[in-house]
Amino acid sequence: MAATVQTSEATRSGILTTLGATVGLAFGPSVISTLTSGLYIPPIQNEFSWTRADVSFAFTIVAYMVVLMSPLQGFLVDRFGPRRVILTSIPLFGLSLAALYFTPPNHLVYYMLWGLTPVLGVGLWPIAYLQAVTPWFDRKLGLSLGCANAGIGLGSTLLPILVIGPMIAHYNWRYALLALAALVVFVSWPIVAFCLREPSAIDAAAVKARAAKRSFGIPFDQAMRDRTFVLLNVVFFLLGLTATSLSSQQVSLLRDAGWSPAETTTLATTFGLGLLFARVAVGFVIDHVFAPRVMMTVSIGGAVACLLYATHPELGYISALLVGFLLGAEFDVLAFLIKRYYGSVAYGRIYGVIFGVFYLGSGIGINAFARLHDAYGNYHAALYAAAGVLAASAVLLVMMPRYRYAVGADAAASAEPAVQSA
Repeated sequence: MAATVQTSEATRSGILTTLGATVGLAFGPSVISTLTSGLYIPPIQNEFSWTRADVSFAFTIVAYMVVLMSPLQGFLVDRFGPRRVILTSIPLFGLSLAALYFTPPNHLVYYMLWGLTPVLGVGLWPIAYLQAVTPWFDRKLGLSLGCANAGIGLGSTLLPILVIGPMIAHYNWRYALLALAALVVFVSWPIVAFCLREPSAIDAAAVKARAAKRSFGIPFDQAMRDRTFVLLNVVFFLLGLTATSLSSQQVSLLRDAGWSPAETTTLATTFGLGLLFARVAVGFVIDHVFAPRVMMTVSIGGAVACLLYATHPELGYISALLVGFLLGAEFDVLAFLIKRYYGSVAYGRIYGVIFGVFYLGSGIGINAFARLHDAYGNYHAALYAAAGVLAASAVLLVMMPRYRYAVGADAAASAEPAVQSA
């Protein structure tokens, strides 16, 4: 009886923690500082009379700060636990958004203020929330992580149409960021504080023991010498060059094509819907279809979106959906592939390296997109180049070998001391 009550309480805590992670990610820097950044670019450009490259460079800085902050986030979460780090970071992130309200027409201050958002929000990138969810689940871990990650798609869908677009239309971009700061502090923080749970010391020890027993795979230094590791880094660098650049510039390119602010706000919501759908659907599909083939298909879809944006901007909603699929699929596929090729022994370190390489590409891509726009007066050159890069990533994905570890390898590891690489 006591065991049943304990199991029921653990299930409730797991569900609440997943809900808290979903809400936290919906109001986190992944959405506000990255995926919805395109909505701020035209009004900031108009107010300060800066070039597109000048305004967009702030989001290149955001991408680079993510690369620098990722190791620190991992250290803080390991040292203090995800709950403490997340609850400390939420009000600090809200403060960084509120500070943007006071941005003067000074490039250095503008870049510094945007660069602070991923620094003060260091605990709010997805891995902290996913680490909070993981201890509560075993058999339904994939579903719970998918639900938590769906918060990014949910925020990308709802915030543009409910908050950012209306606030920019009726007031300006400063008030939009101020409203987001208020939502982060007064809505996100209380919900996350109530929902996010951590196992007791006894439960945590049992979780660690179970994880150690079920661990399998190859060590980090061996993984780094693997041809597949190099291939994955190249593929995700190319995806970073294009995917985040497209999401940050698609509003601006359609405003250039004559779309109204209301239409581009709806487009940003369409992008969010594509991302949300991909988060949910891709996790299911890759359990049944070879994951590199799925990512290859999505990359080709992204290349088609680039060509449509360049030649048929009136089909922008279709393009936005395809870009949403691209960004929504990337990290689900990455998380899946790391386990299938390298196991769980060095999972976090391998994920961290490829995650950093992706954002390194993002920073370069965002800046390159904006500079090509300023050089040619439109985005055509950047879009054609992005289509070529995405096609190249699709070709590289064809070269990915069969999985080293089949489904069920973690279960086999419970009975065997180690699993040797194929």
